[in-house]
Amino acid sequence: MKASPPEISPKGRVTRRTFLRSGAVLTSIMAAPALSTRLQANKNSQLQIFQMGVGGIGGLQRKSLKNHKRSRFVGFCDVDQLMLDKVGKDYPDAWNCHDYREAFANRADTFDAVIVDTPDFHHAPMMLTAMAHGKHMYGQKPLVHQLDELRMIREGLAARPDLVTQMGNQRACLKGRMQAVEMLRRNQLGRPIEAHVWTGGITRGHYFADPWSDMPEAKTAPDYLNWNLWRGPIARDIGYHEDLAPRRWRAFWETGGGQLADWGCHLLDILFFAYDLAPPQSVITHAPRPSNDGHSSHNLSTLTFPGGGDRFARENFVVHYNDSGLLPSFSALGLPPTKVGANHTMIVCEEGTLLLQANGGMTVFRKGKVVENESMPEVAPRHHWEDWADNCLGDKKPLWTPFQIGVRITEPALLAVKATRYPGQELLWDASKHRFTNHDAANEEILKRSYRKGFAPPGLG
Repeated sequence: MKASPPEISPKGRVTRRTFLRSGAVLTSIMAAPALSTRLQANKNSQLQIFQMGVGGIGGLQRKSLKNHKRSRFVGFCDVDQLMLDKVGKDYPDAWNCHDYREAFANRADTFDAVIVDTPDFHHAPMMLTAMAHGKHMYGQKPLVHQLDELRMIREGLAARPDLVTQMGNQRACLKGRMQAVEMLRRNQLGRPIEAHVWTGGITRGHYFADPWSDMPEAKTAPDYLNWNLWRGPIARDIGYHEDLAPRRWRAFWETGGGQLADWGCHLLDILFFAYDLAPPQSVITHAPRPSNDGHSSHNLSTLTFPGGGDRFARENFVVHYNDSGLLPSFSALGLPPTKVGANHTMIVCEEGTLLLQANGGMTVFRKGKVVENESMPEVAPRHHWEDWADNCLGDKKPLWTPFQIGVRITEPALLAVKATRYPGQELLWDASKHRFTNHDAANEEILKRSYRKGFAPPGLG
């Protein structure tokens, strides 16, 4: 249901009261300066950044922009007061808040760009709010939590084509991964035949609860944590538990995407950079049993993409995407037994095979043997964070993963994990219509979520 537009205060700004009541900000009433005006004002000046989610990966973003003289953090948002207190010691002049909606309602004129480092289920509402205000964006991977949110982001980008965006797959700028992209682009190992990709397992630890975990029984939230705001857009009345906050939310259907979504954008991205893949046509995921409140494990997913032509060796390009360290048979692929760990991408080509680690480490096979002296292409050094900031300030530099390609990389990762609700059932995907063509139940059950009132993504005019 489309939300009614907020009222406008006498000063022409959206007030906190009206913003929170409506849950939407429409572009026709934006009080922030026009994007072109801000770009001109910020040319050779400073980029004012507002960060949402300051703990965990948020510290990496701040550290990585610390030496960028033309940007500064002016505001922070987190539902955890302890995290805000900690970051406040390093940025005493910055303002802070618990509710990001309040920042956009009352402080939108103080920042030019946002960094979203929150749990997955907050991404789309926050990013679309930033788009509605004409803010540049850096957004964590996976870009969104729901398949239908891919459509929302695409429509937002169409409405705001001048925004500078970057998805947080920083590993793409590692030298080895950039070299691998160039090798595949030039078909150095021949045309691609298929790809095998695998992550680690879901086991209880720092980031995950056990697979198939029930939603934990609610406890009293600690005083420093605003649980209502942490829950945010989730319509289901879930309560606080340490297995959700601050980190194990990745293990649960309502809040994260398991290993498949968590690592997908780090491991599948090279295929899109190298081959400019079209959207997947189908997905089938095999699992011991369907996911429930908790994500499943030992998932084997097959994603089929259009192939053919001069660039692919087969009519379809098939990606086998597994979690739990489920490797392909090296022998079946004509390769020697090789000891490898989690988080790898293997591209099998006509004249050889490339095995790529998440950190850029590379092994090349030709004629079934490891090649010790494979020619490596020259690649220019890139800075994932500073290049984004420079582009926000008007400089034209290449960016590895603007949201336009970020949504395409996120799409197969989400398809693989959402298909765990229907193990062994092939789902045919029509990306242009953002729906499955052969499974009405899937369209009803795994395509989108119902948002809690006041936290839904805003409409874009």
